[in-house]
Amino acid sequence: MTDLDAVMAIEQASFDSVWSRSSWAEEIVPADHRLTLVAGDDEVAVVATFHGFDVADLDRIMVTPTARGRGLAGELLSRGLDWATSRGCRTMMLEVRRDNDPAICLYRRFGFETISQRPNYYGGGVDALIMSVDLPRTETTTPPEENHV
Repeated sequence: MTDLDAVMAIEQASFDSVWSRSSWAEEIVPADHRLTLVAGDDEVAVVATFHGFDVADLDRIMVTPTARGRGLAGELLSRGLDWATSRGCRTMMLEVRRDNDPAICLYRRFGFETISQRPNYYGGGVDALIMSVDLPRTETTTPPEENHV
């Protein structure tokens, strides 16, 4: 199994709506994207994707059902926030399903606040909450690095 296959398997176990193989392949390549894959005992456990510009976008945090409840999503979110800060980003934003209470609680613990919503964004009457957190300022930024997959 390739890393890309592992990412897609985690996504299929985590979400009803999944990205295409080509979309994920495009996420892995650019230097302004970050993909962190955590695995253990031959089973991939978690993956997160971040884009970094002046505003970093959190695209996905995915934890396989068997690995949930171990703090892995929080660990990855922390790593993503640190990475975005090191790149000079001032803000991180995300979209989350209004009915995804565990994710919303996680984001709030890290200081995210709801700034807007998108009605029926996910279909079936499910809105998206747009959440944002200000990142600490740094005097220097880290140069682009290879993705860690």
